[in-house]
This record gives sequence, C-alpha cells and structure tokens, in this order.
Amino acid sequence: MAKIGLKYIVYSPLTETDDAVSYGTGKVLARAINANINVESNDVKLYADDGIAESDHSFVGGTIALEFDDLPDFAKVDLLRYVEGDTVDPVTGAKVLTASGGVLLPYVGVGFYGAKVVRGARRYRAIWLRKVQFSEPSDNLSTRGENVEFKTHEAEGTIMVDVTGIWKEEATFSTEANARAWLNGKSGIAAKCAPVVSSVASGTYNAAQSVVLTTATDGAAIYYTTNGTVPSATNGTLYSEAISCTAPSNTCIKAVATKAENANSDILELYITVTT
Repeated sequence: MAKIGLKYIVYSPLTETDDAVSYGTGKVLARAINANINVESNDVKLYADDGIAESDHSFVGGTIALEFDDLPDFAKVDLLRYVEGDTVDPVTGAKVLTASGGVLLPYVGVGFYGAKVVRGARRYRAIWLRKVQFSEPSDNLSTRGENVEFKTHEAEGTIMVDVTGIWKEEATFSTEANARAWLNGKSGIAAKCAPVVSSVASGTYNAAQSVVLTTATDGAAIYYTTNGTVPSATNGTLYSEAISCTAPSNTCIKAVATKAENANSDILELYITVTT
C-alpha cells in the first residue's frame, strides 16, 4: 500500500451527554499539506510463571499536528475562542480578533482523507477523530529575502476518547466523492452549491458586455456585488437579469450561489474592463 495524498480537513463542534455524542454544523478548515497522528498506548504487562501472561496496549490518548495553507479567522473563533470585534476592512469583511487567557477551548471532531494505491487500484481512506482539542499555534514570520519562501500554518491538538469510549473512525472508499460525502455526513457539512458560471470571462473589451450568471444547483439563488465586498444572502444584489458593463468602466463582479439546505458555492470573481 502506498499513501499518496491528503485533502479536505474538516471539523465540527462536539457535544457530549452522559452516554452519547453529537456534532454541530461543520466547516472546511483549510487546504491540507500534512497531518501527523501520534498515538499513546498503555504498556502494561502481567508476568506469571516466568513469562508474560497478560498485556495491555490499549489507546490512552494522542496528538494531531496539522499543516495547511492558511488559518482563517472563522477557525480561530471556532477552535481557539477568539472574539470578533469591529470590521476593519470593508472589502474583505475582516474584523478585529481578540484572544484572551484562561479560556477553556472547545472539543471538536476532526476529519480528512488521503489517497492510497492498493494492488494498482486507487482508494481513498477517510479518518474521523471523534474528540480533539486544539491549542494556540505558534506564529512565525520572517522578512522577505532574495528568494520567495512560502510560510504555512500549523495547529496541534490533543486526541481523546469520547464519552462512548471511541476515539477514531475510518473507512476506505473507491471514489474521492464518496470519501468526501462520508466526512460531510460525520461533520454535518452540507453539500456546496455548484459554482457560479459567467457568460463573459475576465478581460478588456472594446464594446459593452452583458454578463449572464448561472449555477447548476436547482433552486439556488445568486447574489453579486460590484463594490469589491464579499457577496452573500445578506450582502449584495439578488441576480435576476444580465449585468450590463458599458464603456468606459472597470467592474469587479463577485458572485455566490446560495440555497438553504446547501453550503454556499465558491465565490466567482470577474474583472471586466470596457474601453471607449
């Protein structure tokens, strides 16, 4: 068996009762780079008649170290109990985040999947860690030198047994879509709306353009903005007819597809310049 990939780090808030666990609405954390799980087991032996009569190597606990391309603000709020303050950038919607000491950090479920090759066939192994508590990550920055050096983000968490005595679930699938769907079910992530598609590509034109937006998700609504802000069901214009770009103009169109039972689509960004 050869392991050849890692994708789709997701998490979901955990709630435990006396004898059951449940998860809230999950989110995709970031684009995955590395995931390392280290397990701590019992090492207890009972000797009898000058030999080992019994042994116990059961799971005690563990740690997970994740490396990804970015740690988004929403994850800092969900996983590290940062508190959102005032909006400081109207374009990105970024807010001031405040971190306080002495705050009990939440328990979450964490999952991801990776590809492997078994006897020439590609398979997808998905892992769901049922109870994890992350800690505040280190923050390393360095000045730019002669060569570009990409800095990634890391987060470390403690893996625990949940109230039912389980610490991990895993399953292997023949398709990537099935692995992702299984993780979505575990983490409570709704399927994304299909992306918004534009009839006009980004570029410079010497005549007026009529931009038609569509999505393949039945019943989804499309919201768009032309002021650079992030569109959503509460920000922007509900798309109902083609967007006209006339000369002279430089227009940034951002659009998203939304539906109550689905997660929002990825945001489409268009930059259309019309000259005289």
